[in-house]
Order: sequence, then C-alpha cells, then structure tokens
Amino acid sequence: HQEPVLLMTDTLWKAIAICLIGALLAVFLKKTSPDVALVLAACVCVAVLAVIVKGLEEVWQFLTEVLERGGMTQELFSPLIKIVGIALITRTAGELCRDAGQGALSGIVETVGGFATILVSIPLFRAAWELLEGLL
Repeated sequence: HQEPVLLMTDTLWKAIAICLIGALLAVFLKKTSPDVALVLAACVCVAVLAVIVKGLEEVWQFLTEVLERGGMTQELFSPLIKIVGIALITRTAGELCRDAGQGALSGIVETVGGFATILVSIPLFRAAWELLEGLL
C-alpha cells in the first residue's frame, strides 16, 4: 500500500505526461485531420481517468471514513460527491466540444451540467429547509 501523497504525485506526473503527449500529437494531427485530433483528445481524457482511478479509490475510502465518523447521513453526503463528479465531467465535455469548434454544444453541455447539479442538490435543499423550519 503506497503512501497517498506519493501515489498522487506519481499519478499527477503520469497524467501530465499523457496530456502533454496527447496535446503535441493533436497539434500535428489538427492540421491534416481535425476529426482524428478530437478523437485523440477524447481518448487522452479517458486514459487520464484510467490513471487516476487509484487515487479516486483512496479519496473515496477517506470520504467514507469521514462520513462514518462525522455522523453525516449518506442522503446528505452523496449529493456532494455527485456534484463534484458532474462539475468535472461537464467541464471536460464542454472543453471537448469547444475544441471541436462547437461553442453552442459546449454551452448546452454546461447548461445540462448546471441543471443536473440542481437536481442532485434537492436533498441538500430539503435538509436545509427542514433545519430552518425546526429553528422557527
């Protein structure tokens, strides 16, 4: 079992290397084949996600431990994790659309991400409302 900081540092360097190599290849490909360059960028995103999975497991274990020790219910904790995931996915998808020259699609992706964030936040809003009602 590797130390989390060392694991993240190693993972960070791997992710940076994959992105830099992908970016360089995309620059060369974009001149002759922009569609292949876009597919390459999407593949690089997937590869980086595969690299960081180990780090995500470590984070998930820590957050589960915090949840158990802090007494926070899963109902309140789960939306927070989902919101972070939605934000990361939305940003990546939006940037890929923007790279493809599809600004309108990028805007729609960001709008859908915002809407999804609101939807998964409803349990948090309900809990806050119930707390306020209890104080009155």
